[in-house]
Amino acid sequence: MEHAADTVPEVEIKCSATLKPTANTAVKCLKCDKVYIFPADKDDCLAHLYLEHRLVIADVEDIALLEDYLQYWEKEFHSHEFEQYCTTMFLDQLPDGTYARNEKYYLLCDILPQDYELRQRLREQRLRTALERHQFELTDRNFSKECLFCRTVIQGLRADYLDHLFDKHFLLVGKPEKLVYVDELLNQLEANLNQLVCLYCEKIFKDRTTLKEHMRKKGHKRINPNRREYDKYFLINYNRAPVATPRKQQHQRRRQPSGSMPSDAENVSVDFDKHFSRPDSEGEHDSDWSDWAGDGEPHSLKCLYCPHLTEHFAGLKQHMIDGHSLDFDAATSALNFYQRVKVVNYVRRQLCMRRCVSCDLQFDELDLLTQHMAQESHCGIGERSSWDKPEFFFPYMENDGLLCVLDDTADDEPDADVVRIISEDSLAQINKDAESLSLENFKL
Repeated sequence: MEHAADTVPEVEIKCSATLKPTANTAVKCLKCDKVYIFPADKDDCLAHLYLEHRLVIADVEDIALLEDYLQYWEKEFHSHEFEQYCTTMFLDQLPDGTYARNEKYYLLCDILPQDYELRQRLREQRLRTALERHQFELTDRNFSKECLFCRTVIQGLRADYLDHLFDKHFLLVGKPEKLVYVDELLNQLEANLNQLVCLYCEKIFKDRTTLKEHMRKKGHKRINPNRREYDKYFLINYNRAPVATPRKQQHQRRRQPSGSMPSDAENVSVDFDKHFSRPDSEGEHDSDWSDWAGDGEPHSLKCLYCPHLTEHFAGLKQHMIDGHSLDFDAATSALNFYQRVKVVNYVRRQLCMRRCVSCDLQFDELDLLTQHMAQESHCGIGERSSWDKPEFFFPYMENDGLLCVLDDTADDEPDADVVRIISEDSLAQINKDAESLSLENFKL
């Protein structure tokens, strides 16, 4: 990006497409001889600048390649004072919060043309580096790595490895065409699993068996989209411009030369969905998972037999007793977790198809079905032969919160020091049934 009147010395940026986006880099303080190792000491460095030198860097989280940014300004401030580049502010407090009159502070921000150009150049450099690495990962056939869950060694494309994780273990990491720095991401996931940390909720478990059971039951075979540490692995994040505040917008319009493109058009470098999405990809910008619930699980639980919603499982069970004469705990007391999952998905499907849960009688209208089930006391869970099928392992209703709380019952919750044991025959049959199905070929 170029501006009419402002010129900035070229910034040497040392990055390689074959390296991680950030590595351990020594960064010297902008004003003293103290050295910090990035990215581990990033917060300590910024705190030191504020407490010792009273310098604040605006929008620091939006700066690409922060290490290079600080190294550039360290050279500038080596021979210049803060006042020559920074906005001076006077506040009535010391850095530790103690009251004081007219204390001087410095703000380094992109209102300064030189700082603005530097941030833009670093952002474009980071994007180019990510695109080069992305292209390499899509075509490199020398990749080889053992699966995170089984002993299979996948060789060839990284896309084959990601497809194996999803097809065989239902682990959703992301689409290969929308990921970058895949090796680092897989190493991070492997380190978490070796430390017995759940990939999604990040709880720590006492052994690998318990961890795998938790991730399978809770649907936590996915990474946490709310962790900013994972942003660098999704290519779309490299093309997102920082959100402009009214102050920034006004200042950028004032600096923009006549006849140039609008700032929004300048910020758009690559249409990622146009150039990198596969023909069978669904929707746009799904790699950031921005439509997921913030806490990772649905906020409401829907009754099995009517549209009633509640936030607590205990309240839902009481509603089914009062409104439908069904004691859910009693009806499913002899069933394990997997069987209760099948029951819920079976009942959901029957109601959607307007079929009675108990007698399988078909109705043309949902009101007639509801009336029939109430009069005949057919609000049950049906015969075992009807619901005990592998197809009911999979949710029939999207984001069904009831499936997430099925094990939250007194009888099903083990003591803290007791490990739940499932017979080998039952577990083998469950795994065989589940892995024999494909999410792509599965049809109700």
